[in-house]
Amino acid sequence: MFPTKDKQTPRIDPKRLSALIFSKVLYKTRFCKRKGNEALFCIDLLKEDVKTQLLSTATLKTEEIYTCLIEKHRHYPFYFSKIEGKEIFFLLLQKTCEAFLTSEYGYQVNIDLKALKKSFYTKELLNNTEILFRVPFYTLLDQKSPLFRSIYYPVYSSASEDFVEVLIHNLVLEISNCVTYYVIMDFSSIYAFRQQLYKSKFLSLRNFERFKNNIEWKLRISASIEHPLDLYNNRSKIYLLRTSGIHCKKVYANRSKEVVNLERLPLLAIVLIEIWDFIMSRVDEIFYITSRVLRFTFTSFLGQVIGLVWQGIIKGLKK
Repeated sequence: MFPTKDKQTPRIDPKRLSALIFSKVLYKTRFCKRKGNEALFCIDLLKEDVKTQLLSTATLKTEEIYTCLIEKHRHYPFYFSKIEGKEIFFLLLQKTCEAFLTSEYGYQVNIDLKALKKSFYTKELLNNTEILFRVPFYTLLDQKSPLFRSIYYPVYSSASEDFVEVLIHNLVLEISNCVTYYVIMDFSSIYAFRQQLYKSKFLSLRNFERFKNNIEWKLRISASIEHPLDLYNNRSKIYLLRTSGIHCKKVYANRSKEVVNLERLPLLAIVLIEIWDFIMSRVDEIFYITSRVLRFTFTSFLGQVIGLVWQGIIKGLKK
């Protein structure tokens, strides 16, 4: 449930609000077996109990990082930049991945940080650290945070508890998908690993490769076309955990500054949309002008013809 527009929200202690929200999110991870729509997620590859374990681990590790940051902020004003935000967010991804794999195998697993950082999904999340990671944190501290308002105002002037929870849902699901994508790309050659984590139908090499190709295609299209178009249309994709399953929605988000920094295929997508909009508006004008000219020509011409015919009829009657 999203907040109403310009809803006045009372100030709540950040630590208490964080504990309340993360307890709700942890509860809702139990309902990840159902999907509210047809969106394809990386975590769809996992067994249901493994999927629940991953989402729970991502929730707990996110709460751990946020609690630590909130404690620092309580002792002295603590604000981290975009670069620092990326470093902390990457640390969260690392901790979640290692904790998840360790819980599945019963012994400590240390992942290759370079491989995780080079992962396509990781790169995409790090490029969106501000809206994914920094906004939820600062909204926990202040539900009228300037960072929150810079993105969601004027549709939302403050974040209700429900909206803060939705932001955490989105973060937890993105982290879980990122970890699963890394596992797919780096550990899938080990059959015993696949047998431990994947659904039975994906133990078939053909089914697994089809799923992998679909995920790759979806991510490339999303990064090159869908994401820049969302930026251009002032909207953002957001994932929700509900008792009815996982849902994907789009909400208003003003991220016009990021449009300026687009390059290559994402920039080309924006340019093509601009050209299309220009051409379509010109085509509409041409049709409008042409229709007016034709209407004027036909009405004036037909009027003259009818007038001449009528004059001829009158003269014939007079004779």
